[in-house]
Amino acid sequence: MTEIIKSLIKDKSYDFLRDNEHLGNNIIFLTLGGSYAYGTNIEGSDIDIRGVALNRKPDLIGLSNFEQYVSNETDTTVYGFNKLISLILNCNPNTIEMLGCKPEHYFNVAPMGRELIDNVHLFLSKRAVYSFGGYANAQLRRLQNALARDKYNQTEKEQHMLSSIKGAMYSFDERYKHFENGSIMLSIDKSDKENLETEIFADVNLKHYPLRDYKS
Repeated sequence: MTEIIKSLIKDKSYDFLRDNEHLGNNIIFLTLGGSYAYGTNIEGSDIDIRGVALNRKPDLIGLSNFEQYVSNETDTTVYGFNKLISLILNCNPNTIEMLGCKPEHYFNVAPMGRELIDNVHLFLSKRAVYSFGGYANAQLRRLQNALARDKYNQTEKEQHMLSSIKGAMYSFDERYKHFENGSIMLSIDKSDKENLETEIFADVNLKHYPLRDYKS
């Protein structure tokens, strides 16, 4: 498969890999993404190329900026090294998987690219629970809402909202380090309101305070 891909990217449609000022010799590895990476490809499946390119000196000193190059025509995305590191440190699903492909799915691998791939364990952390799990839960909620938007009872809807808020709270804790972990605790309990069976409560100094009232 690797030989087929190597032959493919020699095509004129992939000239940007060689000609773009941010790519060319700055690329430290290319690999497969999508169905070919997952082993779920079928005849006619698109070939997705993913890669990483080192940032140039002008990028590093602020004279220019390079985060990623995207070619929609060839389903190719090449990330700038600095951008990639920030994403994989948070176990971003679209990027951390680039370091876990089959050995035969890597090509154009420079020594620094090999070092990055071989040290994937440095970037794997419990944050994957929130990045992968959060993405999966978000997709599940969209599907559930599309299929049965008006069929859930109020308690189930409250649980869905709590899951969404907890995902946002994880990002909140990451951004505002001065907030002690657990300073804001969220839970679902029985509601005193006539139109609600249950609702979300927040413990933020004001204990067991209705979140809707706190928002107001």
